[in-house]
Amino acid sequence: MSLRLSLTVLSGLTALAVLSAVAIHHPTPAPSVPSETTRQQFVVRGVIRAVDQRESTITIEHDNIPGFMPAMTMPFTVKDPSLLVGLVVDAMVKFRLMVTDDDSWIANVEKTGAESASKPAVTAALANATKPDDVPSVNAGDTVPDFTLTDQNGRRFHLRDFRGKAVLMTFIYTRCPLPNFCPLMSKNFQSLQKRLRKKFPGRFELVSVSFDPQFDTPATLKAYAARYDADEHDWIFATGTDAQIDYVTTLFGLTRQAENGLIAHGLRTALIRPDGRLVHVWRSNVWTPYEVQREVEEVIQGLRAR
Repeated sequence: MSLRLSLTVLSGLTALAVLSAVAIHHPTPAPSVPSETTRQQFVVRGVIRAVDQRESTITIEHDNIPGFMPAMTMPFTVKDPSLLVGLVVDAMVKFRLMVTDDDSWIANVEKTGAESASKPAVTAALANATKPDDVPSVNAGDTVPDFTLTDQNGRRFHLRDFRGKAVLMTFIYTRCPLPNFCPLMSKNFQSLQKRLRKKFPGRFELVSVSFDPQFDTPATLKAYAARYDADEHDWIFATGTDAQIDYVTTLFGLTRQAENGLIAHGLRTALIRPDGRLVHVWRSNVWTPYEVQREVEEVIQGLRAR
């Protein structure tokens, strides 16, 4: 074998060895698989208080979820409508709660029996429970009665302070861990503040009212507001006494506390005209900033008679 041929063969073998080493140390990446690291699952027990086939929700008075959420009564989304079949009010259930970064839902529900006689009862119509006799019912077109609350700086304010502005009010509590409830309302308000400021600076007011006043002090609300870059010039977070919060929530058909003392978590977002009259109340979390922005703009421009 000539020297030139030997060198050629040796060179080829060397290149092959290098390529083999590269192949060994750098294998072809496997197809990516969606990460589930952000998903949490909780097995929870509770009692059904309402079943809404149309909205695909179940209102459940549930036990404490350690390290995640205190015991309360609230609606849960069901993505599979077939899970609602056969469910009745007052049935005791065990369910799996799924939570991701931006959503939560019930994956399955298992009936465990009828409600225990020793367990305090809560009405099935909790979200629209009977209001106190001294709180008026407010419907679209009615003037919303004045009320007093305290903002995140510890200052008292009245609803009448915002006359001349369109007021958008929602209800939250800072410990709410479900991303499609209070955090979603706050994200929507964050978006609305930016949108409305560009077109109507000084002509609107956003008000987020906590229905957990024992925990949500002004200092707590101030820290929470900072998480959403809320500018207090047109977005305030409010708390108050139990009586004050009960009055405001009841005005808009929201019950914040059940008969057994648990927090009752519902959703309400109300739009009030500059003259103080109620325009509309959204009773769920399915509204979008764009949808509400159009309503607010029409109110500011005087295009909504009621």
